[in-house]
Amino acid sequence: MTMNAMEDFLYHLNRYVEAGTEMRSSYEHLTAAEKERVKEAHPVGRSPEEISKDVYKWHDNLFDKMDKTTK
Repeated sequence: MTMNAMEDFLYHLNRYVEAGTEMRSSYEHLTAAEKERVKEAHPVGRSPEEISKDVYKWHDNLFDKMDKTTK
């Protein structure tokens, strides 16, 4: 357990990035038809590749902001 809510959130964001990386890797091994099925099932038709880019950016931006506030 972490000491505060922000540390807890950052821990879970790191885990989210890790899970997204694994999901993206699995997605890359699907057939074209399977990839299309996965995208069609997403609420707005995005692939794990597209989603993970946002997650990585969110992670990096937040950690950058956190780093700036602790200096």
